[in-house]
Amino acid sequence: MLRQLRNVMAESIGMAVSVLVNNKLRSFLSILGITIGIYCIILVYTLVHSLERNIRDSFTSFGADVVFVQKWPWDNMGFDYPWWKYMARPVVSLDEQKFLDSRVSEQVQATAFVYALTGKTLQHGAFTAEGIDVVSVTHAYNRVQKVDVEFGRYFTEQESEAGRPVALIGATLAENLFPNSNALGAQIRIMKQPFTVIGILRREGESLINNSNDQRAIIPLNYARTVANLRNEGGNPQIMVKATEGYPLEDVMYELQLLMRAKRRIKPYGEENFAVNKMSMITDNITSLFGQLNAAGTIIGLFALLVGCFGVANIMFVSVKERTQQIGIQKALGARNYFIVSQFLAEAVLLSILGGLFGLGLVWLSTLGANAVLASMEAGLVLGLSAGDALTGILVSAGIGLLAGIMPALQAARMNPVDAMRAR
Repeated sequence: MLRQLRNVMAESIGMAVSVLVNNKLRSFLSILGITIGIYCIILVYTLVHSLERNIRDSFTSFGADVVFVQKWPWDNMGFDYPWWKYMARPVVSLDEQKFLDSRVSEQVQATAFVYALTGKTLQHGAFTAEGIDVVSVTHAYNRVQKVDVEFGRYFTEQESEAGRPVALIGATLAENLFPNSNALGAQIRIMKQPFTVIGILRREGESLINNSNDQRAIIPLNYARTVANLRNEGGNPQIMVKATEGYPLEDVMYELQLLMRAKRRIKPYGEENFAVNKMSMITDNITSLFGQLNAAGTIIGLFALLVGCFGVANIMFVSVKERTQQIGIQKALGARNYFIVSQFLAEAVLLSILGGLFGLGLVWLSTLGANAVLASMEAGLVLGLSAGDALTGILVSAGIGLLAGIMPALQAARMNPVDAMRAR
C-alpha cells in the first residue's frame, strides 16, 4: 500500500511538472500571485522578528540574572499609581548600595552603584567628542556587567576606592580622539579634568537602545563625586545586583525589597518608594507588543495571499477543462479518483511552493538591500530572514496550493469517463 501510494505521488508530481513546463505563461501568472502574497507576509514577519530580536538582544545584554534597584519601575508605571508619587521618590544612593552589599545573602554574587553622566565632552589635543555618556561606577561593576577590555585593563580596587583619574573608553571613542596614535596610556580630558586611559573596550557595534559601550567612557565613581555634584546632574542612579548562579531571581528581588524597606524604614504596610526591576519586565512587554504586530502583519499578508489563492484556483479550473478528455481516458483505463485528485493537487501545491520560494528570494534580497542602507546610517539594526520564517513561507504556500487545488481536483475526479472523452 505504501509503495503504491509512493508510486502514485511520484507519477502525480511528474505529470504536474510536465504540465507546468508546457504551460509556461499560465504557470508564471499563477506563481506571480503567490510570490507577491508570500513576499508581503514573510517580509512583515522578517521586519517584526528582526526588530524584536535586535531589541531583545540589546536589553538582555545587561544580563538576565541582574536586578536593578532604582527610583522608577519598569512595569505598570503610571497606570495604577499617581505619577507625582513617582516624581517624589528619592533616588537610590551609594550609602544604600553599601548597605545592601554588606547584608545580602549568598544568593547575591555582587552589587555595584552606577551613575551615568550624560552629554559630556571629551578632549584630546585638537580632537573633541561631544554628547558622550560617562558612566561612573563602583569597583564591582565588572562583576555585575561584562566589561570586555580589549587593550589595557580594568580599574584596580585601589584606583576605585581612592578615586583615581583613570578611564576606560569605547573603541569608537578611541578612534575619534586618537585617529593617528594609540589611546592606551594617553591623557584625555573629561568634564575638563585630566584622565589617563588605562583600557580600551572591545567594539560592540551599534545598539537600538543606545547601550553600546563603543562611545562611552567608564570612570571610578569616587572620582566622579569629587568633580561633579551627582545630585544636581539629573541622572538616574541605580544599584545593580547580580544573582548567584542557581538561585531564583525572584528570591533575590524579594530579599532586596526587604533590605531596602529596612534601610528606608518603611512600615510593614507602607508604600515602597523604590523599584526593584529585572529585564524580563521589558522583554515580556516586547514579546506582547510584537505578538500584536505579528497578528496585524498576518492579516495584511493574508489578503495578498487570498488574491494569489484565487489566481491559482482559477488556473486549475482552466487546467481541468483543458484536460477533460485526458481525464476521461485515464479513468477509462482504470485510474482511481484519488489518482486524479492527487495529480491536480500536486500541480497546485507545486505551483504555490514555487511562488513561495520566489517570494522568499525577494524577501532575502530586500533584507540585503535594507541592511546596506541601515549600515550606512549606523542604525544598529540588522534584518535577517530566519529559518522559521522561511519554513512558515513554504508551509503557507503549500497550504494555499491545497486550498486552491482541492475544488478543481474534486471536479476532475467526479467526471464521468464517457462524457469526459466526448468533451470538445
